[in-house]
Amino acid sequence: MTIAPRSKEAFESMRQTTRQKIEIAALSLFARKGLSVKVGEIAEAAGISQGLMYSHYPSKDALIAELVRQATSMSSGYTAAWVGECETVADKIRNISVMMCGMFAQFPIGIDYFMFMTQVGMSDFQMPEESWYSEKNPNPAEILAKLIVQGQQEGSVVSGDPLQLSSVYYAVIQGLCCYIITGMPMSPQPEMLNRILLKENFL
Repeated sequence: MTIAPRSKEAFESMRQTTRQKIEIAALSLFARKGLSVKVGEIAEAAGISQGLMYSHYPSKDALIAELVRQATSMSSGYTAAWVGECETVADKIRNISVMMCGMFAQFPIGIDYFMFMTQVGMSDFQMPEESWYSEKNPNPAEILAKLIVQGQQEGSVVSGDPLQLSSVYYAVIQGLCCYIITGMPMSPQPEMLNRILLKENFL
């Protein structure tokens, strides 16, 4: 029996499926073990050969850069969308907290992206400019710091240095991600995060 050759569409679908397996496996390993993970570990976790992996990504650095691109695009996109739906700063901050708590409960791959970016930040990895935060994909911590300035003027946000307050907010989220990623059950409520930034009568 003659086997018909795969169509261009079928080949592309297979290629994308393999690429996704690589990215998901790498993201999980990087988030938990850091960027020192070996290519062989990633290929094994993805269920493919190292040769096939190299046909999609010529180096581990190229894979890391792509995951950073995905993470920056996703995080800044989600943050911008959620804050854009509200009029007051207090509502925008409450929306960000809802989004973060939703990630803990329903979007485990979001936790992997968050922890992966933490690992990247602690490493000496040289990031290609196009992969990092930019005017198009702004840093969520910087978005929040700007909101804090506006909120302090509005009277809804506690006093303090905006960048430090933003850093504390995201440090708490990072800590929660660490607990969850190690298997500890956590289900924080948005109000817990809001208390870091909002005055009592705006909770």
